Amino acid sequence: MNKKIFLSILILILCFFISIFLGTQKVLLHEILNPQSFSHTIIFNIRLPRALLAGIAGALLASSGAAFQMYFRNSLAEPGILGITSGATLGAVIAQILGISAIFFGTISPINIFAFGGAIASGLIIVFISKKQSFSVSAATVLLCGTALGTFYSSISSILMMTKSHELNGIYSWILGSFNGRGWTEIKFIILPSLVSAVILMFSANKLDLLAGGEITAKSLGLNAEKLRTLVLTAAGLGVSAAVCAGGTINFVGLIAPHIVRRFFGTGVKSLISLSAVFGAILVLLSDTFARTIISPAELPTGVITSLLGAPFFFSLLFIKKEKGGFSC
Repeated sequence: MNKKIFLSILILILCFFISIFLGTQKVLLHEILNPQSFSHTIIFNIRLPRALLAGIAGALLASSGAAFQMYFRNSLAEPGILGITSGATLGAVIAQILGISAIFFGTISPINIFAFGGAIASGLIIVFISKKQSFSVSAATVLLCGTALGTFYSSISSILMMTKSHELNGIYSWILGSFNGRGWTEIKFIILPSLVSAVILMFSANKLDLLAGGEITAKSLGLNAEKLRTLVLTAAGLGVSAAVCAGGTINFVGLIAPHIVRRFFGTGVKSLISLSAVFGAILVLLSDTFARTIISPAELPTGVITSLLGAPFFFSLLFIKKEKGGFSC
């Protein structure tokens, strides 16, 4: 195994354990395996599922971002650009306004159910639009339509939040991105779509590499571009849907992680999607740990931390690409 890859995996494992053992409440190592102890409850009922959710969400957002950047051949592409996260937010807002009781969904929060449904619906709309376009113009069309739809969803959400402010007080932390209060129930809900998304994206990785030489070259090598487009949009949309269900709206992870991989492994890295998943998990785990410890016992939304990291990172990319004369991957 490449030393850099091995080191990346070690860092991920270290971040995972830091997330589990670092917090406001101290845990005693000799009590962790005692089911009756306070330390056991904190680790296995609160911090472990939260760390797993943060890692899964980060991996899904980053791998989806890497897939979008490879498909669109644009290094500034990321999951939010297709309006999927905005669709999830709209679904969550609608659920809160309707005041649907969790009893109809068992132990799963209606907000998570509606957010997942909103994200899936947004992704399906994008897939439908892409199927109506020829491959030669679909990439630009999909990006523009995704941006327009995202703005549309955000506008509706804003209107609802202004007119129904009293009913929506409890949803702001979800919109800002937070794993607070999430647990094993959410993991059970997202595990299947997460696995499906990951498998399809990994399966599509080699085919996405062919697009680096252009559509004509890729087609001459036997690539079915239309089928690949559907696979990538569906898998990435499913992954983002699961991620927003796990932790709400967490921005910039899909942009930052692939660029970190390119910086450490080179622009021609063949395992961009899988390595981006590793670094995405690291980024969200560290952000979530920082968010819940920096002002403890209070807690910041994890999405606020990633946004604080992402904004300057985005501008640095703009200046770097301007010096190099382009924005393609």
